[in-house]
Parts: sequence; C-alpha cells; structure tokens
Amino acid sequence: MPKALHKLHTVTSLLLALCLLVAFSCASREQLTVTGAERLFGKNKVNDTSYRWKEIQGNHFRIIYPEELRQRAFHIAHIYDANLERISNDLGVRLDRAIPVFIYPSQEEYETTHVTTGLVEGSGGFTEFFKERVVFPVHGSNRHLKHLALHEMTHAVQLKYLLQGPYRSLQLLLTGVLSPLWFLEGLAEYESAAWDSMAAMQVRDAVMDHKLIPLNQLRGFSHLAAPQIHLAYHQSDLFIQFLVETYGPQCIARILRLTKNRLNLHKALHKVTGLKPLPLEWKWQEYADKRLRVGGKGYQDPPSQARLLTDNMGWNLFPSYSPDSSRIAFLSDWENEGFYFSLYILELATGRLRKIKRRGLEHSSFGWSHDGKRLVLVSDDDNRSDLFLYDLEQNKLERIRQKFRNNRQPSFLPGDEEVGFVATINGIADIYKIRLADGRVTPLTQTPKDESHPRGSPDGRFLVFSREYLEQYDLVIKDLDSGKETRLTHTPYHELSPVFIPGGEALIYISDQDGIFNLHRLDLRSGISWPLSRVIGGIFTPQVSQDGQRVLFSYFRHGQYRIFESPMLTKLSGAGDASGVLIFAGEKP
Repeated sequence: MPKALHKLHTVTSLLLALCLLVAFSCASREQLTVTGAERLFGKNKVNDTSYRWKEIQGNHFRIIYPEELRQRAFHIAHIYDANLERISNDLGVRLDRAIPVFIYPSQEEYETTHVTTGLVEGSGGFTEFFKERVVFPVHGSNRHLKHLALHEMTHAVQLKYLLQGPYRSLQLLLTGVLSPLWFLEGLAEYESAAWDSMAAMQVRDAVMDHKLIPLNQLRGFSHLAAPQIHLAYHQSDLFIQFLVETYGPQCIARILRLTKNRLNLHKALHKVTGLKPLPLEWKWQEYADKRLRVGGKGYQDPPSQARLLTDNMGWNLFPSYSPDSSRIAFLSDWENEGFYFSLYILELATGRLRKIKRRGLEHSSFGWSHDGKRLVLVSDDDNRSDLFLYDLEQNKLERIRQKFRNNRQPSFLPGDEEVGFVATINGIADIYKIRLADGRVTPLTQTPKDESHPRGSPDGRFLVFSREYLEQYDLVIKDLDSGKETRLTHTPYHELSPVFIPGGEALIYISDQDGIFNLHRLDLRSGISWPLSRVIGGIFTPQVSQDGQRVLFSYFRHGQYRIFESPMLTKLSGAGDASGVLIFAGEKP
C-alpha cells in the first residue's frame, strides 16, 4: 500500500474508532467502564468538591484529600506503600508516574460533589479511563477501605498498561468492548484481598445449587440482577485464585501481556493454560466445588427446628421483634423492587403482612420503641443518611434533626427518651446517643477504630458492640455509668451483631470462626462461648424474644435472605454437652 494511502487508512481507522467510542459512551456506557457493575464500583466520572484540598506525594501515587481526612489519607498512603509494588509486579507493569487518588469523607458527599461532571450515584468508587484517576469515599472499616483503595488502584494499573501506546483510543475501544469484565474485576478483587467469609458464602451457595454464572455471561455485569452482581465479583475473584494456584503467580502478568498484544483474552488463556474456554471453566468449577462444598453429618440447612417466616423470592433483612414479640419488622425487596427495600411488619399469630414504608430506606438495622408505638430507622433524604422516627399509629415519619450526614444502626435506649446510633465522621465510625427532646448528641465511643452493631442491656447500664481490631471485629462491652470498657473476644474471626439475652447475663451473636457465619452464645460471667448452629449458608442479625425463648434471624441460602424463627438453644443440636472456649479473661462486667 502506498505511504499516502497507508496514512489515510490509519487516520480513517482512528477517526472511526473515535466515532465508535463516542457512540458507545453515550449509548452503552457500561461497556466502556472498567467497573461495569456500576451499582458496586461505579461509572468513570470525576466529582467536584468545595473542600480545602491537601496532598500526599507517595511512591507512584498522589493522594488528594480534604484536610479533615488527614488521618485517613495517611492510612491509605500506608496501604499503597505496602501493596502497590506487589500489584505492579503481579501484573507485570512498570509504573513511571504517580497515579492521582481523590478521597471523600462519606458516600453521600462523594455522590453529590463535582469536579468536571455530574453525580456518581450508587457507586462505591471508580477509576477514570484517560487520566487513570482513582476516586472513592472513605468508610469507617479499615478492611473495607483497604479493599476499595486497592481494587480501584488495580484498575488504574490495568488501564495504564492496556491503554498505553500510540493508538490509545483504538485500544480503549477494543479493550472496553472485547475484554471480559470478569477478568478485569476478578483481578482487582484478587489484588485487593477481598476474599472473605461473605464472598465464600455466596460462591459456595452457587456451587452447591449448581448456579455458578457461566463465564460467557460475564463479559459485562450490567445485565445482571443486583444480587447476582455480588456473586459475579466473588466468582471472578475465585477464578483468578484458581489460575494463580494452578499455573503459578507469574501467569497473571503473562495473560495480561498476551491480552494486550492479541486483544483476545481467550487466546491468552489458551496459550498459558493449554485449555480452551469450556475445558478451562470445567476445571475451575471442579476447583470451586472441592474448595467450598460443605455438608453431611452435623450440618443444618436451615438451622434445626427453625420456622420459616418469609417465603418470597428476594432478600429479607434486619428482622426485629416488637417489644411484646407479637410482631416483627424487617426490610425486604418483597415486590421485586430492583434492590430497593421497603419496611414491612408481620403479625406472627395471623401472618398478616403490612408494608409501612416504601423505598428510600438505607441498608441498616433499626429499632422499636419500648412501648411498641414507634420505630427509629435510617432513610436516604437529600443525600443524607438521616435518622427518622416512624409513628405506627399515625403513619407519620419525622426526621430526628442532628448535624451528622452518615448515620446507621439506630435503636431506642431504655425509657425511649434517647436513641443510640453509629455515625461516620471524617471517615471514622463511632457510637453516639441523641436526646429526642432537645437534640443533644453525646458520644459513647471516641476511637479511631470502626464500631458497629450497638445494643443496650435490658437495664440500660451496659452497651455491647463490635469494634474492628486488625481488620476483624471483636465484641466490646461498656459500662455507661463508669465509662469502663471490656473487650469480650480476642479471636482472628469476626464477631458481630451482639444482643443481650433477657436478664443480661449472656449474649448471642454471629461469628465466622469456621468460615461460615453461625449463631454463638457467650456467658458473661464465665467468659465461655460456644456455637449454637452449624449451617451451610449464613446466619445474620439475630434478635431475642421478650421471654428469651425464641431467636429471630435472617438466613442466606439459595441466593436469598429469608427470615426464620427458632427456639432458643443452649447448645448446638446433636453436640452432646454444651462445650465452649474461654474467649476473654480478667474482670468480668
């Protein structure tokens, strides 16, 4: 071909690529986002802020942050110092310039601020294509923050490598359209060490039900139902783990290099593994089955003697007994509301179900007043996660006015004159109480550690909650009169959702000490804890009836969260004498 015609052909190809790029950006934006499941990690936009920006210069990264996030910004810098070189080596990418990282104080502020474009509603973070800028909000949990920071940084490194060269626009088009999203997202999840008991639970459930999503259906995630998107991320992560364990850690860099050169992931995988797509997927399915399948003697599915209270297809979350235990309230997408949750009340004696609040509710637990006439809950209003009182008799919703924007997990304290709740301020979650009469807010904890799931004792003297230590949660009890705190558990597992048994001498809570979230009981006098269940799925947010004879909880299985009620057990069914382990020592509360 003559040089002039060759140049014309090249220019024409690039112009065509740019035209196609614009068309895809407008008509099918999801195909060109690195994190195509926008409901989790978002569209590639950059937001504005009115904060006074500060900057940390690191080795191949720059963190731009509002000055009130200084402590969290240095924590993120430490995360990158400890992990960015590893990510670069795993991907076989040499970083020659600093990647900019913008952080925001909360999800709400992240969604409503603007740098050059509009909202990034519903996303948890994003990586911009052309400038490889990383943007995300800061949450209280160090583990979640590490996951989010490394996930998005991995995308920035991926983009830097895949899109470098003289024909960035054409490569952007081909990479965005042709590279399966499961590989890009799975690699980001793998590098951020996202795999945990929750991820294993969802993939195990799909393995045991033979409902793993075929990889040819994961070229993009935007067509998936919201619950399936979680599975898609975790399943993709497990596939990368399979590749690394089977073909060695160097295989990732080799696959990425071949994908860039050949613009075809399947050919790259075939070159590295020697297997075509279907045989490779079958081999991975065998790996997943061997690693995750459980069952047999001693396992319960559902828990022993449990009674199903919700039989709809969907997610039913945060069940809560009324004070007399005759009703339960819970959040649900009962009417297939596209992952929007409404508030329901179920009368246990008659089975009568009533929807009392439609949509607009935050994914958070809530609480009944002790007279059973009101609920305190969290609703998304004006891009704030605000506290509200719901009067059940008057069908009236009233905002509890206070200054915090990011609130969750409210509950009435004894006497119903105060509400306890968790608020995240400058990226750090603490527990507070507010006096309803005058709006006076008092901190109950003031630590740099993430705290959650606060519950008061029946006599109002103690507060029990979960606190993050070294990226896992232990139980803590606080004497509200003296201010003294006692750490109740010292384990490498998560202990969450503690609740007092009537009388206040014991707690029930959930723990993933065997890799699955099960119900546990802790005797506060002896410090002995033991499991009350051994399930295949996972038990969450337990509640105890007024007489202490029944337990209410949400149980995950078959891709759904359903609500069950069971008799209060003192030992694991079929386990003989109740036996446990000493999980705290020293002076007992």
